Amino acid sequence: MQTFEPTKQQQALIAAYLAGEDVSERLLKEIKREPELLPYIATLVAQDRLLAGEVDTAESSQLFCREVQENIESANTTSLSNVINERLLERQNANNWVNKPWLMAASIFLLMGAVFTMSFIEGQRGIATVTKVAATSTIDPFFSLGKAFGAGELHLSEGYSEVTLENGVVLVLEAPVSLTLNSPDRVTVSQGRLVARVPKNAIGFRIDTPSAEIVDLGTEFGVDVSQSGDSQVHVLEGEIKARADRSQSFQHVKKDEALAFNLADKIEQIANQPKAFMRVLPGNSAVRPNFLHWSFDERESQLFASRGRGMSAKSYPAKDESEFEPVMQINGVFGNAIALNGEGNWLSTEYPGVANDNPRTVSFWVKVPQDFSIDNAYGIVSWGLQQNYASWQISPNPELSNGEIGRLRIGTYNAQVVGSTDLRDGKWHHVAVVLYGGESSNISTHVLLFVDGKLEKTQNKSIAKVNTQLNHPDSRPLSVGRNIGYHPHADHETQNYFKGAIDELYIFEAALTQAQIQALMKENSVNL
Repeated sequence: MQTFEPTKQQQALIAAYLAGEDVSERLLKEIKREPELLPYIATLVAQDRLLAGEVDTAESSQLFCREVQENIESANTTSLSNVINERLLERQNANNWVNKPWLMAASIFLLMGAVFTMSFIEGQRGIATVTKVAATSTIDPFFSLGKAFGAGELHLSEGYSEVTLENGVVLVLEAPVSLTLNSPDRVTVSQGRLVARVPKNAIGFRIDTPSAEIVDLGTEFGVDVSQSGDSQVHVLEGEIKARADRSQSFQHVKKDEALAFNLADKIEQIANQPKAFMRVLPGNSAVRPNFLHWSFDERESQLFASRGRGMSAKSYPAKDESEFEPVMQINGVFGNAIALNGEGNWLSTEYPGVANDNPRTVSFWVKVPQDFSIDNAYGIVSWGLQQNYASWQISPNPELSNGEIGRLRIGTYNAQVVGSTDLRDGKWHHVAVVLYGGESSNISTHVLLFVDGKLEKTQNKSIAKVNTQLNHPDSRPLSVGRNIGYHPHADHETQNYFKGAIDELYIFEAALTQAQIQALMKENSVNL
């Protein structure tokens, strides 16, 4: 990056201030927005030797400085410039301050002191608050809900956090990420990924990275900074302007456009990747949500009983629909589990599922064999309609085009999210899929995957509205072990049944937190 040079507007502001004009409020605001101005002014003072003034007035200037400093220490930030101007005007009445170099130096010294004091006060008061969290570390309470931050560095090592600045700017942070809150109007990202949603009143909000300067023009955008300092900006809504260096002109970037920057000040247009960013986080879990639980511990004839709360006060037993060899019971994580052979084993229920974009959590234990076949993947749990975005089906991923094989996958038919943990080891894994719903719910931004209680890094996320359909004539209720796309006369279709074992299936009509999911995993119960 090049040596700092003030803009023409800043130069005019400095000149006006030194000429005695009442522009201190504007200059304070400019230095607050552009901290590099402060050392620039200090250098200017030294170069012009403004402190080489008359000796007989030096003691007076020192007394004057101490007096103003005392007022600064007791003043709030909104009155600092008033204090300075009052003292300077008093001195100006006694002497022509433009002709007194020491007085100009004192004024700049006091201005700098005011800025430092404002920075100190801003660092002490809260300028940002944690408004949402998802899968953050339970050991580190730094990003606990409601925590307030002053100016300073933030480091998120696990999960996601939403931080709202006092001007209404919302930052959605994805771990690992390191940033500095300089002020409500300016943030520096040194490494990691975030999304900024900027309201109209905060237009001009700025994000700096080691290789870029990004200024909002009323928008939503994602920023990604690598360990090397290279960075990218992806505009999700609206427009921003950005540049790699202050000597460059800003480039305007609009929705569906993206730029990449490197430390050599090179800028390159790249493909916009909105699905790479988490744009919203879940709210609080519902209190005492409805749920169903199939333990698979006991079997009566062909039925595995369900228990739960709510769900229209109905019981929805899971019926063994296997045409030839019945579903087997085996030792599970808690009591018994079921083993599905991938050759016709499956269970049906009359439970219609969770509709539309309503929040939900599906959790269970699963054992995927080491000799996993992509023909025996689909349909651990499914319901809905096999049309675009209208189904809800959980499987180990069998489609290489969607992500790595054998990873946890949630699909809505033509849209999916795929996790990162390989389940194909013949061991029990606890999995959970959470949708937290809402009018703008999208499978790429509103779904979290958990394996063994830990948040999954996801890949190949589709951008599609969640709209699980239950009332269509072809909609199917909850089933276990069979592909939702199964058709009895589709002899060419081989991906019909899941092969593996399942235990302790829960479905909640709410988005559970990571702590609640971990309680399910450890205790097979959750305090709701």
